[in-house]
Amino acid sequence: MIRFVLVFLVFVSCSDGIARIEEPDYLIPKKEMIVVLKEMAKLEAHVQSNYLTVDRYNLMMQKSGDSLLKELNVKKEDYESALAYYGSRQEVIMEMYSEVLDQLAEELGELEAK
Repeated sequence: MIRFVLVFLVFVSCSDGIARIEEPDYLIPKKEMIVVLKEMAKLEAHVQSNYLTVDRYNLMMQKSGDSLLKELNVKKEDYESALAYYGSRQEVIMEMYSEVLDQLAEELGELEAK
């Protein structure tokens, strides 16, 4: 997932601009979206380390991602529209992913300290 985030950040920082998407009727607030993105990153890292073939990885990620969203009480449509909305605002999504990385690094530091 970290590689995905880094590639994403490089891609959006190099582009001339992304067409802005209108705010959806319901937009997941930034703080809640950061939590969802962080949990998705953890899930993706786990799935990626356990399922090496692309077809199994995609299937497990889809099923597990749907389960995670349900656990977080987030509708898949709301997640997808929020991701598209925030993703169309480069500076906002970069700040959000930066916060995700900071939180993941902090959690890793806490785990290593134990």
